[in-house]
Amino acid sequence: MSKQEDLIEKYIQNRLSPEERVMVDELLHNDIDFQKELTLQANLKKAIRKEDDDRFRDLISELESKAKIEKPITRRSYVKWLAAASVLLFVGLTYFLTMDQKVSTDDLFASYFEPYRNVVQPLQRGDGYQDEKTLAFLAYERGEYDTAISLFSNLYSTTKEPYYLFYKANALLKLKKANEAVPLLLEHLKTNDTLTEKTTWYLALAYLKMNDRPNARKTLEKVIADGKYKSTEAKKLLEAVN
Repeated sequence: MSKQEDLIEKYIQNRLSPEERVMVDELLHNDIDFQKELTLQANLKKAIRKEDDDRFRDLISELESKAKIEKPITRRSYVKWLAAASVLLFVGLTYFLTMDQKVSTDDLFASYFEPYRNVVQPLQRGDGYQDEKTLAFLAYERGEYDTAISLFSNLYSTTKEPYYLFYKANALLKLKKANEAVPLLLEHLKTNDTLTEKTTWYLALAYLKMNDRPNARKTLEKVIADGKYKSTEAKKLLEAVN
C-alpha cells in the first residue's frame, strides 16, 4: 500500500494523526489526482454502506414474512433469527456511521481556493520609484499578505476604488480570516467593476471556510445561475457541500 493510499484509508476511517491531517490538506490543495481518488473512495464507501443497509432490510423483511406463516415452534426459530439479524443491522450501521464522514468544509476550501491573480497593476520590478499601489500588489504577488492587506486598506480609504476590497478579501481568505473577508466581498458586490462577477465565487468559499453550509450552498447556486466565472467548479462543489 502506497503512502497516499494509506492516508486515504485513514482519512475515510477518521484515524489521521495531526501530522497526517496536514499532509492530506496539502495533497488536496496541490494534487488533483489525490483529490479525485479520495472522493472516489469516499463515495464507494457510501455506496457499500447503502448496499449493506438494503441487504439487511431485505433479510429482516423476509424473516418477518416467514415468521407469520410458519408453525409456532418454527416461528420461534425465525424470531430468534430476526433478533440476530436486527443485532447485525445495528452493528453494521454503527460501524459504517462511525466510519462515515463528510469531507470537511476546510478540506473543500483548501481544494478550491486560490487567490485571484493580479490583473490591476502590471508590476515592474526595477530599481525606480514604486508607489503605494505597486507596493501593495507586489506584496500580494509575493504572498506577503499582511503587508498587502494594510496597503489595500490605505489605498481604499483614499481612492475608494472597489477592486481594493476584492484583493484585500482574497488576502484575508489566504490567511484563513474568512469572517473578515465576507463583509468586504458583500460590499464589493454592490459595485460594478470588472471583478464583481468573480466576487460571488469567493464569497461562497468564504462561507465554506466559516463552515456556514447554508449560505455557501445559496451562494454557489447563485454562481451556477449566473453561468459565468467558476460556474462549472461551483456545480461540483455544491454536490460536495450537499
